[in-house]
Amino acid sequence: MLAAIVEQPCKFVIKDILKPSAGPGQVVIKTLASSICNATDNHIFEGIFDGHHDHYPQIMGHEVCGEVVELGEGVSCLEIGDRIALYTPNGAFAEYVLVDVNPGYYAKVPDNVSNEVASICEMFDGAYTSTIACAELTPGERVLIVGAGPLGLTAIACAAAHGARVCAVDFYQNRLDMAKEMGAAYTYNRSQISSDELIAQVREDVGEIDMVCMCIALDRSPELDAFYAPIELLRQDGRMTGLNVEVQLKHHNHRMNPFHLNRKNVKYRHNLERSGSVEDFRRGYRMVSEGKLPLGKMITHYITYDQLPWALDLCHNHLDQCIKVIVYPRVGEGVKIDK
Repeated sequence: MLAAIVEQPCKFVIKDILKPSAGPGQVVIKTLASSICNATDNHIFEGIFDGHHDHYPQIMGHEVCGEVVELGEGVSCLEIGDRIALYTPNGAFAEYVLVDVNPGYYAKVPDNVSNEVASICEMFDGAYTSTIACAELTPGERVLIVGAGPLGLTAIACAAAHGARVCAVDFYQNRLDMAKEMGAAYTYNRSQISSDELIAQVREDVGEIDMVCMCIALDRSPELDAFYAPIELLRQDGRMTGLNVEVQLKHHNHRMNPFHLNRKNVKYRHNLERSGSVEDFRRGYRMVSEGKLPLGKMITHYITYDQLPWALDLCHNHLDQCIKVIVYPRVGEGVKIDK
């Protein structure tokens, strides 16, 4: 089968490798569509990921939608022909993907959700299951999302679907325009205003913020003050959460004064009120099926494996030109395949 592989940091190849076989408690899916994770896939390619993807060689990608084509011994929860979508640690940019059924962190894809949209819904794992869902928002709460990349946009859509009044801040207008389509009531272009101006504008628009969700991998502000304005905007006893960005700590550039949190008695946790669950993950897919989360609007590009180096650079260095990239399990005509 074809697979897009990072053999070592910054070395990418397309290879013809053995198709996986399902063992006990496993299934094999035929990839229908996968998608680039703008941050993690670039961190893996660059060799700065910290955690379960910090080994080489490895098949790239982890956001995938596929059709079950083989069942391992003991699997009764899925059938041949089922469409499922999931996060996979086994690589998503391959024609076939091995899936461990337990602990069952997958979702059956509703009939009215396309393969492409199903693949990007894997972002529920970070932007909903472990952040927005765990915050147990109540309707009318004022929520500030910092960072309107794909995960931030997903968090915006989920928070809005729960009835929150959502504000979003980012450096790129194309992403802020998309934030409005995802349900943000107010957006702020940080490239055009200072932190103090941001604070003043948000207070004028909505008052104090009840909860902040930090959806950034790196602080792109010249002053490295991405945390300052959100904390300043929080009400007393406010709440703050954010995505886990699995990058080696020496490559993080965030600055935050803990006394700023203490002064307002801010509750700051990844899982704010409870742990996330598989049911949260699957609820996200149902909300997409019901038309509550228009995530498909985020898709800006469609590519094949041979275009991955270009697309990774696009997602990392040209944020004003893209949001979400779909990857199909094939290559262009005449592309050389390594054996």
